[in-house]
Amino acid sequence: MAIEYTLLDVFADAPFQGTQIPVVNLAGYTLDEAARKAIASEFQQTETVFIEPGASVPASVYNSRGRQHFGAHTILAASFMAFELGLTKSEGSFASFLLQQDSGLIESFIDDNSGTPGNIQFARELSPTVDRYTPDVTRLAAALNTEEKHITFSKYKPLVVSVDTSELFLFAPGSITGGTEFHGRLLNPTLAQGVFPPIGNVMPEFIAYLAEQGETAAGTHTFSVDRGSLESRKSVLHAEFDKKPGKEVRCRIGGNVIKMGEGKLFFPEQ
Repeated sequence: MAIEYTLLDVFADAPFQGTQIPVVNLAGYTLDEAARKAIASEFQQTETVFIEPGASVPASVYNSRGRQHFGAHTILAASFMAFELGLTKSEGSFASFLLQQDSGLIESFIDDNSGTPGNIQFARELSPTVDRYTPDVTRLAAALNTEEKHITFSKYKPLVVSVDTSELFLFAPGSITGGTEFHGRLLNPTLAQGVFPPIGNVMPEFIAYLAEQGETAAGTHTFSVDRGSLESRKSVLHAEFDKKPGKEVRCRIGGNVIKMGEGKLFFPEQ
């Protein structure tokens, strides 16, 4: 059987930038877990989104290890394709789409540019766990084999924050590519040199971190963060959050998606 798929560049301001996410259209097909893992492994991308029009849960995410939670990149990819496949709800100048996450729902909003999906944004409430016993800068610098001046600034202090995941995220105020307030990257001991993994999945942690800072006043704050460079698939993520005393942090995360290709995957009949 021939299964249609689309390749998307997510959080991309231009073609061949951002993070590539394959989206597989399962209209008319039913695939088990093993088949979805095999397809995700074939693409060899960070994650693969599957869309099942007509299903009670029409969108899911897999990699070679199995089903995964939705993150920022896959939410945008699923929402883009849901719009193109007519699975979204028209709200006038934009459309909305609901994604199932465990027992909860994630709502996304897609700008409707005369029938073409535009900027995509989703909203969340964050309930972060903040570790007050973060190692001091001297210990962190020693662990990272770098000088203290490279990992600390007077305004931003190291902090361990958990919402969805546990990753080591380094950021710097300002941007090496211009146009954003922050530049960030993930660190992982298994990463090869020159590899820049997607940072969308740690945005809830980064937003919670910024909201936790004493200098961050109550109110609504807007910022953008980039990853990589023009030579290493630059991503640009836009976010805003509401900080209110005694209440959970509400945030919106969004960006652009560019369709880069379409094709068919030949898969054995099940």
